[in-house]
Amino acid sequence: MRARAWRWGVVLLAVLGAASGPAAADDAFELYWLKTRYEHEIAFRAAAIHVAWGAEALCDDTTEIEPFVLWSSNAVPKRLSASERALLTKATGMDEHWRVAWVDESAPDELAVGTEVLAINGRPLPAQSTRWDTTAIFRGNSPLAADDGGFYDVLLKARAEALDSKPMVLTLAGGKKVKVDTQAGCAGSVIASAFDNEPDRFWRQGNKRAKIPGNALMQAASRDEFRWLAAFGTYFQASERAIGRQEVAENVSPVFTVGKVLTIALPGSGVLLTMVEQQAERIISVDGLPSSADLFANEVVLALGGDPAVGLALNARMRAQKLAVDELMMTEFRRVNSETHIERLREFYAERERRREDQ
Repeated sequence: MRARAWRWGVVLLAVLGAASGPAAADDAFELYWLKTRYEHEIAFRAAAIHVAWGAEALCDDTTEIEPFVLWSSNAVPKRLSASERALLTKATGMDEHWRVAWVDESAPDELAVGTEVLAINGRPLPAQSTRWDTTAIFRGNSPLAADDGGFYDVLLKARAEALDSKPMVLTLAGGKKVKVDTQAGCAGSVIASAFDNEPDRFWRQGNKRAKIPGNALMQAASRDEFRWLAAFGTYFQASERAIGRQEVAENVSPVFTVGKVLTIALPGSGVLLTMVEQQAERIISVDGLPSSADLFANEVVLALGGDPAVGLALNARMRAQKLAVDELMMTEFRRVNSETHIERLREFYAERERRREDQ
């Protein structure tokens, strides 16, 4: 960690040294910071797509997911000044237009990073729109924020049409139309912005969108951590329990419920709560959905070939820095549950590998 910090320091000093004068040095730092924020956001958006695809078998609600990320500076929640927009364009090449920010290898060659997209399935992508949230005042935030709801309305309609076997067609600047193949994945959209106007707040909009706090996004430092965050939000979009369709029998004794990965590995599997956890049964009613989202995220990361313990490590860093991340901060009860869950996951996967070797 110390060596990595030293290397970043050398890079930053080199950038600042190349500039001349205090104003240029300030711009160089701002360019570096804007680029870092943008890269975090795009890494998360790409992770959310991979999670949606990879976790399809674990989700109760599915749809078709596109192999690209579009981004516009007009849609960032925190309104940017003209000078900030200019520096952002200089640092990233992105501006107020909707441009391709990331593409999966399965996407058509025409969708190169930086390509401007005007419409999806004939529906124009919206210009800048704003959202007025009076409740933000009571949280100490500005009630006025840029809103990407119009963009997601267009995108979700195109996903629904793809689910009905209608191709997703993008209209590029200049009028060229490009057909894009989609892939089945978990429904809903998980969003997070490095330019968050409320970086300490988690929210979800039914089963359409869930927002990860910007503070948590900026703490993620690896592909697995971005995927864990994306999977946490995906649970609220695509889990039958989270969208209110599952009924739990009242006569069932307290059980630490494992997710579908373990259910598939061993039908009917469950881990009984310890006596201490049974005493905390009432906490389950409060921590139930976030705790289940922790476990879902663990399983998704492992299913994608990653380390399921990254959520615990990320949470420990956020706690050590006293970051406000709303539902993302695990209670002690959730932390213990997650640790136990990861142990069981590893045991099941190890047993599965042993069985494969014996066959």
